Amino acid sequence: MPQHFDDPFDNPERLGRRCYPHWLNEQIRWSDTDMAGHANNLTFAAFCEAGRALILKDIIHPDAKNRSLLVVAEFRLRLLSEMHWPDVIDIGTGISAIGNSSCVFAQALFQDGHCVAVADSRLVLIDDNTRQSRPLTTEILNVLASWKLELLKGESAQ
Repeated sequence: MPQHFDDPFDNPERLGRRCYPHWLNEQIRWSDTDMAGHANNLTFAAFCEAGRALILKDIIHPDAKNRSLLVVAEFRLRLLSEMHWPDVIDIGTGISAIGNSSCVFAQALFQDGHCVAVADSRLVLIDDNTRQSRPLTTEILNVLASWKLELLKGESAQ
């Protein structure tokens, strides 16, 4: 039986690379650093956005056949360690929950094999005209299901 975590960030599997099915590598730029010499907190969020966007590119691209507008309704980030220029960051991404009109992306950032941050993002599908939420389409559900987070011991984030 899976172990329950009140806070999905407390699941130790989230700190390992194995549970994330999608990977992207990004370079820390000099302009990402602050006066203390480490990457600023906006850089962590930008790396997470890049990981999400790559998974959704065929759905959210302006030229997509059935373009869908998924917007971030909630973003939560736990910083675990500093990131420094000019290192490369590995961005692990997976889907931890799928609802009627929303989904949760679970992510972790790794520098030199060490987890430096974990993040959860709840995205909601909205109608382009009314700006109100609407049910996820079959096409979106299929994309999300193909990137489910692979947790063995713990429950997925809700």
